[in-house]
Amino acid sequence: MGLCSFCNEREREGYWKYYCVDCAMLRRMLVLHNPNECVNILKRCLIRNDKQITNKVNIELKTIPKENLENAKKVLEGVKTRSQFNNNIRD
Repeated sequence: MGLCSFCNEREREGYWKYYCVDCAMLRRMLVLHNPNECVNILKRCLIRNDKQITNKVNIELKTIPKENLENAKKVLEGVKTRSQFNNNIRD
């Protein structure tokens, strides 16, 4: 039938349709509601802020044995760069 025009991963709903089932639902939500509201809801629900990231890191550090703590700190450097990336997305 063809791939979805939005995600390019799944089959379209039908021959004359452009989107898969999930992407069609997203499109209908954007048409029915204000797109800015939809984007704000997605940002609020799917993207963690700095406080949430710090809290999660502290919880995970408590579960790591002391022998592996140095390796974990090296991994955290990558988390900091990802949080900067998320800050750019939120703006």
